[in-house]
Amino acid sequence: MTSSDRTADERVAQLAALMQGWGFLERPAPGAALRWIATFLEAYGARLASLDDARPVIAALRAESCIVPALELERLRSRQVLFFLDAVGQYVDDQPELRGLPLAHDVAEIAREFGIAPEAARDALRMALTGEKDGPPLELLFPLLGHDRMLMRIGAVSSRLLHGRGLEPIAFGPNGEPFKTIPAQKPDA
Repeated sequence: MTSSDRTADERVAQLAALMQGWGFLERPAPGAALRWIATFLEAYGARLASLDDARPVIAALRAESCIVPALELERLRSRQVLFFLDAVGQYVDDQPELRGLPLAHDVAEIAREFGIAPEAARDALRMALTGEKDGPPLELLFPLLGHDRMLMRIGAVSSRLLHGRGLEPIAFGPNGEPFKTIPAQKPDA
């Protein structure tokens, strides 16, 4: 075992102890929880000044839903994005394991079916799953959220989009500029 492996194992053990103290993790920590913590540290470790800073991030990941800022929710308000998110939900639901999925390819391919550019699709998916524009790669985010939480979050965003005003976006955004949703083009044949 190298010193970097030992250091990584020590950080996992330290965060596990903190999570137990916060009431987020049982004693003893199961192996699956330790793998989750290792994935969390890979995804968020460089962004944390200390392991104590992990608490709000872990709490947000454990929540059943997230808050999508109003203007970002408006950007998602289109049939193509709604159908894309639903297709991603079906894709997730059909996967036995969320680690190691070829998401760069698969998300882009699902987006292509609905005429959404791959980058716009990744942004829409991240916003629906976390309510944030930036974050760790989807390859790390998927196993951190898990099947059920991802399906709940996609369902919550879909519900917010469909209820109330429906799929009609606002006409004008900040500063009176015409508002634009995530654009879609006719899929390639």
